[in-house]
Amino acid sequence: MSQHYAITMPQLSDTMTEGVVVTWEKQAGERVERGDIVATVETDKAIMDVEVFKAGYLAGPLADIGATIAVGAALGYITDTAGDMAIAAGEVVAELAQTEMIPHHAGTPIVMPQLSDTMHEGVVVTWEKQPGDAIKRGDIVATVETDKAIMDVEVFQDGFLSGPIADVGSVVEVGHPMGFIVDDASKANDTGVTIGADHKVKESHQVAPHAADKPAHIPTPKTTPAQIAASGNAAPVARPQGRQASPYARKVAAQLNVDLSGLAGSGPAGVIIAADVARARPSMQAVAHSLPQVDVPGQGRAMTSMEKAVSHAMTTSLTLPTFHATMNISTAALTAAAKANKVSVTVAIAKACSVAMAKFPRMNWAYQPIDKLVERSNHDFGVAVTSNDGGLVVPILHGIEKKSLAALQGDWAGLVERARVRKLAPAEYANPTFTISNMGMMGVSHFTAIPTPGIAAILAIAANGPQGTPFTLTCDHRVLNGAEVALYLNALKQTIEAPDAWLGAGGAAAESVAAPATHSAPVSPIPEGNWDFPVVVVGGGPGGEDCARDLADHGVKVMMVNNEPFPGGECLWRGCIPSKAWRAAADVIRNRSHDAEIGVDGTQTPALNWAQVEKHRRWVQTSRGEMALKADKGMKIDVREGYGEFVDAHTLKITPVEGEPYTVTFGAAVIATGAPAFVPPIPGARENLATGGVVTSDTIWNLAAPPRKMAIIGGGVIGVEMAQIFRDFGTEILMLERNERILAEIEDEIGKTLIGLLEKEITVVTSASIDGASGTPGNMSVAYKNAAGEAHTFACDIVLMATGKRPDTSKLGIDKAGVELDGAAIEVNTRGQTSVPHIYAVGDVIGGYMLAHTAATQGRVAAGNLLGHASTYDQDKDCGVTFSRPQAGFVGLSVAQAKAKGIDAVEAKMPMSIDAKAMISGETDGMIKLVADKASGRIIGVHFLADHTDTLIGTAVMMVAGEMTLNQVAKAIFPHPTQTELFGELARRLLNRLRRTAKK
Repeated sequence: MSQHYAITMPQLSDTMTEGVVVTWEKQAGERVERGDIVATVETDKAIMDVEVFKAGYLAGPLADIGATIAVGAALGYITDTAGDMAIAAGEVVAELAQTEMIPHHAGTPIVMPQLSDTMHEGVVVTWEKQPGDAIKRGDIVATVETDKAIMDVEVFQDGFLSGPIADVGSVVEVGHPMGFIVDDASKANDTGVTIGADHKVKESHQVAPHAADKPAHIPTPKTTPAQIAASGNAAPVARPQGRQASPYARKVAAQLNVDLSGLAGSGPAGVIIAADVARARPSMQAVAHSLPQVDVPGQGRAMTSMEKAVSHAMTTSLTLPTFHATMNISTAALTAAAKANKVSVTVAIAKACSVAMAKFPRMNWAYQPIDKLVERSNHDFGVAVTSNDGGLVVPILHGIEKKSLAALQGDWAGLVERARVRKLAPAEYANPTFTISNMGMMGVSHFTAIPTPGIAAILAIAANGPQGTPFTLTCDHRVLNGAEVALYLNALKQTIEAPDAWLGAGGAAAESVAAPATHSAPVSPIPEGNWDFPVVVVGGGPGGEDCARDLADHGVKVMMVNNEPFPGGECLWRGCIPSKAWRAAADVIRNRSHDAEIGVDGTQTPALNWAQVEKHRRWVQTSRGEMALKADKGMKIDVREGYGEFVDAHTLKITPVEGEPYTVTFGAAVIATGAPAFVPPIPGARENLATGGVVTSDTIWNLAAPPRKMAIIGGGVIGVEMAQIFRDFGTEILMLERNERILAEIEDEIGKTLIGLLEKEITVVTSASIDGASGTPGNMSVAYKNAAGEAHTFACDIVLMATGKRPDTSKLGIDKAGVELDGAAIEVNTRGQTSVPHIYAVGDVIGGYMLAHTAATQGRVAAGNLLGHASTYDQDKDCGVTFSRPQAGFVGLSVAQAKAKGIDAVEAKMPMSIDAKAMISGETDGMIKLVADKASGRIIGVHFLADHTDTLIGTAVMMVAGEMTLNQVAKAIFPHPTQTELFGELARRLLNRLRRTAKK
């Protein structure tokens, strides 16, 4: 029989009682995995994602878009049967039925939080406040037992605790009230209720006030709950026949091998909780605390939650068989390197410990009861911090082994700030794999630290002395022996005392511990010799020009050969600049359609002056070209007009426009010749290029007027930009694409949304086969078949072949220089080097992203390497804008691209329709999506569909290039009302989701 589970409306804010369904991200019948976003809902604060925690198939009935659903009520269902599209009336849903709510009192409910991704109920362990007590935002009001641990319940607003409150031992479903907050102490209700394992209210009673000499801690639990860390992957034991047991109790029972069938339960209605399991098989802590206690005179107070946690952890630590090992290490070089890279010494030491640990992975392991070892490759190091109240907090730097120093510093800054005020989320302090305590900064000359269960070693760093800084490891002898710890300390000493061996430029950790130092003076790899020019650059587009300028800036004599009178390449003369000049005119026409909506009449019928459009375009191009040539010559670049061809690996033949060919010799060369428009072998296409009936992105720039009708073959970025530009100029457009969708290179959801908008303006035929193009300019015809194989013809003025670009090196003679190809493109490494070490290639000629800024970046990378500065091009941080309306854009990776690289990525998105600035200007189509690495919180991608993407994307570029974290962006102050503030909102939204779904 099929199993069915309800997807309930989650409580996504502390004041939310209902939500409005905004979108369904999955459809009935689709496969869903744990962690998938299936819908978005509008809460009382924002539009937020609905994430599921079970795998299966989405089934209906699904709540309608726009429907208002109460928190906890069903939005839809998940079934384990493929093809099961809907849950039939009367079918039993395996989830527990909705509880009888605790009687509602005027006020804000304190709900059972979802403290792990598998949690669906919690058991109330203690109340830290009593009804009538004043509470502040951030106060801990209760502790609850989840399926993983005993955890705090924090509140998010000021007020007074009010009943009805759930008694200790009550089993409360996630999202359901445990108590309430009122704004006036006189409104506080002193009712307590008992909720049974079936989630029903059993009885109500008055909560007794505290005795005058007792701390405000109600009601006092019958037994102190056992703090058991249920680690490992053992499946929970089954529920005992005819009995109830909490999920955490069943997990602990599996770990400790306890039979639940004969166990007495102390929870309501006899439910078995973890404390009952702990008593059946005492924990090491329970054994330690059962030792004789020394009576201490005086009036004691109850420990705080933090004090209790430290006390229990330290008592448990007495059960570990430990030993100590100390080595003196000089930290001077590492301190200087940390300062140079603008990171704290603490972060640098943590990274050094990780680098050294690569050869000694056992240092990162842990003992697991009983007689097991947990082998861990993730370096999640706890680093002790003093809180503002004098206590000790140990936040965790996650993923140290794979992050740069800059990224770790960004993480650490946020962690320290939250640690000092005790605002760490459980995932930020639970389960470190190694721990570091630096009391040396307080002047302590020597000390040993105490490891706690779950780690094999803790490092104590004392104050610097005559022999160096003492580094003392206290280790669990069940996991480590003295010899391997000594070897690790020696490796750590070498790592700390020689940081240049593992730090790359900019503070990024090198991929290998044995990587060469980068702080020595750079050595140029340009071969020495009596060359005419140390470097020649072939091509004067963005890639070649930026490369030549960087070399000239560093005093290198460089010649740039360009086959046009002015530099600028395709970008200036046939691509970016002229098309955006047309786009600017088209935008003015398009924007007038919004004028009447905002109260401006009489502007709805603009007229296009084609002659002035073309005059303005050509002026921009000529001005830019003249400025570039003047700047190049002013920098002493020897600019030559002509065609370059390799004679051999150190000789270039130049054929000028006028005069005889000549040769020059060079030490190194950079090829930056771009890529022409590609015309596929469609009958009549290449033949009609000469007449002008067929044009490409290289030849469209001589139109006497915008065509009345135009066929565009190819639905990529160029085709879409041209389609909308000419549609705004009044042209009827037919777009033909041989693939199943246009804009295949754009992030999936962004692309599909833009396609939906485009299809309202132009005719798009996908899965089309083109039979031929014929006619004369002004009277062309395109024959094609649609996806069903039906034949059609389209009469038009011209045909635009927007079928992409392809490198053409046939006239370069690169085979004579020994340069190898990868298909049509020149093969290079990330440094820009070809198969011939002293010859580099950049830009469109090497394939990949054929974008002007990409070429320019690669040109600077090539120059850097020729100057002896190690430099690489990282495509994962590249970006691009499609100048459609709205504009599509990307920086970095999409979720799909990240997951293909093995990165556990998550995303949040926000529709432009809820942005105030977009609403004001009437530009509400589209969305912004933020992609982050789940483990580190680092922002790895931003994707846009917005009218001002070309402006907004600069902020996203800095976030991705600077490896900023969600915490950093969430705390940044963005001006209001602007669309940039969406970045902060997206970061906070994603952080909140990650906190909700983090495994505790």
